[in-house]
Amino acid sequence: MSHDCSHHSAKGVSESRLRLSSVVTFLFVIVELIGGWKAHSLGLISDGVHNFTDGFSLVLSWYALVVARRPATSRNTFGYHRAGIIVALVNAITLILSSLYIMLEAGLRVIHPEPVETTPMIIVALIAVVVNTLIAAWLHQGSEHDINVRSAYIHMVGDALFSLGVALAGLIIRWTGWVYADPLIAFLIGGYIGYASFGIIRETTHILLEGAPRGLNMDQMLSAMQAMPGVENIHHLHVWTIGDGMHALSCHLRVGEMTLSNRAEIVRDLKAMLSIDYSVSHSTIETECGECGMTTLYCAIESPDICHDHVH
Repeated sequence: MSHDCSHHSAKGVSESRLRLSSVVTFLFVIVELIGGWKAHSLGLISDGVHNFTDGFSLVLSWYALVVARRPATSRNTFGYHRAGIIVALVNAITLILSSLYIMLEAGLRVIHPEPVETTPMIIVALIAVVVNTLIAAWLHQGSEHDINVRSAYIHMVGDALFSLGVALAGLIIRWTGWVYADPLIAFLIGGYIGYASFGIIRETTHILLEGAPRGLNMDQMLSAMQAMPGVENIHHLHVWTIGDGMHALSCHLRVGEMTLSNRAEIVRDLKAMLSIDYSVSHSTIETECGECGMTTLYCAIESPDICHDHVH
């Protein structure tokens, strides 16, 4: 019970910090874009574009946390926990588009280099380092409990590092006059955004395709389930992720001849083990005493006409 309360408390803290972080990010984006335009720094402008997409993702992540609190209904029996997954996918797509734009502009700047005013470039970039670091620190606590907040936290840490890179590019231009340092930093930023975005797309599509939770050792979990006293066989097993940190399982469980109360005890102990040891908090287990016609561990859902009769 205490774990649930602390989890909800962390969600509330994450919402407020995401909201504040998005406001601060958007305000600073204005400063960064104006500074980049005046300094003719593509690196600073690209970092501002990246920060804008991050600010947009912060807003969506905050909204996803709000939506996820809505109760389940007859239309959405699992609730709205996948709102955050959809938001992450949308964010990843927008990030890829922005990365392509940044790298295109960097290529054009290499062909047609422009003089860069290093003083505003360095000053604004260093301020960006401070702002992004502070936002990352705000989000660190919530990142331990929620994958959406964790992704936002990682983005802000990356922003701080790349803002530092823009500042270093400004110093290189000031000391050496090598103006290509600016588009080079912009190209690196665009490449990093695209690389990170593909990882997000891979993770979100895996969840939307009902893939097994990443990091879950299926063989180990299955061995632990089969080792439970009274369990003879497990089949028709499905394990998937509902939303951030919410894993679900359903299976058919064959047990020996026993009373209903003994079956209920086995199911209760099995559910407790799954929740504590494997973070599978939502499990639906159907018990049976005889063969149900299903012999494989994992089954394909082929037709609604197939019916399994069980002796309960």
